[in-house]
Amino acid sequence: EEVESVEFDEASEDVKGLRISSGATLKADLFIDSSGFVSKILGEGLEEPFVSYGDDLYCDRALVGGWDRESGEDVLPYTVSETMNSGWCWRIDHPERINRGYVYSSKYITDEEAEREMLEKNPKIKEVRQVKFKSGRRERTWVKNVIGIGNAMGFVEPLEATAIMCAALQSKWLADGLFDADRELTGSMRDLYNRVTGDLWDETRDFLALHYRLNDKLDTPFWKQCRSEVNIGGLEGLVTFYKENGPSPLGSAFISNESPYGLAGYYAQLVGMDAPCEKIHKASAAELKVWSGHKELCAKNAAQGLKMLDAREVLMDASYWEKMRR
Repeated sequence: EEVESVEFDEASEDVKGLRISSGATLKADLFIDSSGFVSKILGEGLEEPFVSYGDDLYCDRALVGGWDRESGEDVLPYTVSETMNSGWCWRIDHPERINRGYVYSSKYITDEEAEREMLEKNPKIKEVRQVKFKSGRRERTWVKNVIGIGNAMGFVEPLEATAIMCAALQSKWLADGLFDADRELTGSMRDLYNRVTGDLWDETRDFLALHYRLNDKLDTPFWKQCRSEVNIGGLEGLVTFYKENGPSPLGSAFISNESPYGLAGYYAQLVGMDAPCEKIHKASAAELKVWSGHKELCAKNAAQGLKMLDAREVLMDASYWEKMRR
């Protein structure tokens, strides 16, 4: 069944029902819009304004393709993000297939040029499909008696695979709010929810934008523009602090206590992408010894780990879960 139209209460202007393709009307006190990009209730029905992130995140399209895995080939236990001329390309390993996707900006490269670049670097791909998207969010998440969850509320490109995290946090915060309000739809709880969810999406925008500001692998027009013009919002202070002081724990003052990424997440990005830093710590012999021991321990633990296909076999074994339940 599909939702064909949204019906409103004339007095309160709340949503009173959803008319579906069978002709029936579904009624409820509270509606969760999880219709994805369509945003059937929050966007189409209530016409909640869309706040674009296009000035900060330039990519607006993706080409998706892949190929069947060869027998015996190792499955990578991580996602690869490869710098491309006008964006980046993911590689996600599945047990039977390898999936690749080129996320790019149509302002800097044509669809034909993007497809040619992707196929040249991935000759095993036979065909690709295009996905167009807009990065941004609805102005409010909770409007009247409707709450948008996930892509019905907002979307940012999949650079750090943040979509599931955002949907999970939105769901948790909503459940916590309804519980504390004794399941009443209070105005103050709605206002708080709109503030924290809006902050979540805006911080995610800044978190992703920082990747573009710091990437110095290519000197194409796209990447030159990113390094010089991409706005990283509230992270400017942290970047300046890191440049002058290094990864000091005091940098936590620049990060919200509710941040899902945390100071460690930002420092991992700044250090990993070799962001400018004027303070280089000169480790003592004692510190180097501790660090060497830590690396040896990590290497030992890694050597004892299972490969991806072996781990999958264990997880697919019903007896494993039976043991876990005991």
